[in-house]
Amino acid sequence: MSDRSLRLFPRSMVLELLTRILVWAAMGLFIWYVLLKFIPRNFLTWFGGAIILTLFVLSFIDPNDETIGSIWQIISLPLTPLGATLGLLILALAEKKIKGRYVSVAFAILLVASVPLFARTIVNQAEQAVQEAYRVQQGICEDVCPTGIPTTIPLGQVVVEVVIAENMDLIAPLESFPSRIDSEVDLDPILVTRLASAARLEQRLRSQGSSPLVYVTAGPLYGSAEEKGAKENTLRQILISQGVPSTSISVGDAGMNIHGAMRDVKGLLEERGILPNPDLPQRETQRVALVAPALSMRRAALTFEKEGLQVIAWPTNLYGSSRPTGDTLAKLSDLVPSVEALRLTSRYWNEVLTSFYYFLRGWLPGFNVRWNEVVELVPDETP
Repeated sequence: MSDRSLRLFPRSMVLELLTRILVWAAMGLFIWYVLLKFIPRNFLTWFGGAIILTLFVLSFIDPNDETIGSIWQIISLPLTPLGATLGLLILALAEKKIKGRYVSVAFAILLVASVPLFARTIVNQAEQAVQEAYRVQQGICEDVCPTGIPTTIPLGQVVVEVVIAENMDLIAPLESFPSRIDSEVDLDPILVTRLASAARLEQRLRSQGSSPLVYVTAGPLYGSAEEKGAKENTLRQILISQGVPSTSISVGDAGMNIHGAMRDVKGLLEERGILPNPDLPQRETQRVALVAPALSMRRAALTFEKEGLQVIAWPTNLYGSSRPTGDTLAKLSDLVPSVEALRLTSRYWNEVLTSFYYFLRGWLPGFNVRWNEVVELVPDETP
């Protein structure tokens, strides 16, 4: 390879691209193996393989194609606890004689995934990933950084606060029962709580000298223009009632599509002429305050960082942070399998698979044992 080629393509970028290609190839072989298990070889022609290969190629040609994401959700189903259990049981019952080994593995997966202690442990580790990475980096900087470099989080440099949430009119999944915390507000309580948390952060940012836009991704998907406008106004009124200026609020409909939300935010900042200057030193550049579920915060923050938007994280909806108690019965109940624990484990595993998918699509920064980007955190308020 010539020196010019090396300058155009840094070795780290080439290594990252090769890694993604190899992982895509491994996924293709795995899918092919699964298809051969369920579909007779005579019917599984090379035409089907060509279709799969075409989808892989399209994921690189058009990274923003959402069709690939929908197909990924179907492909990754066997990799989830419930999907793996069902797949193994189908294999065990496929022949006249039941295969006990498959049944045993399926039972083990279902049992472990349903134990509350296991679910809370892995979820807590994922939720604390951003905080832990920042603490490690902070400790390193205390030892080696020059004394003139500031260590405080620059809240006054935030230009936009992004609230990541499900679309307000999204159909609730079957396992969720609709509920409302206010008879006059027809919104998911989780969304209302996140908006209230975002409003508190907005007030704190203003107290530090910032005048941020507040961009909410929970806009409606269905209805006429008038109906969507009325629904958006409901979101705005909740924020306004919490003290957020109406002129600062903007509503989008990306929902939990974090990469789509990042594109929308980047376009909004560019349109208003406040897109962060990439030539400025990192300490001086403008920031994006990100309000998102703690379980998804690492992926969300790294997605924004990948596109040069420096993030200050404000995690919400922590599932695994409940403090231990001295109650013996409570400790014993952590070992009793439950549907809620299985749901929590599935949430964690879906996030792992989605992060894996984001890496394959090139939407996350490179990593070297650890992610190369370290996300800043909104510091705890001191009394």
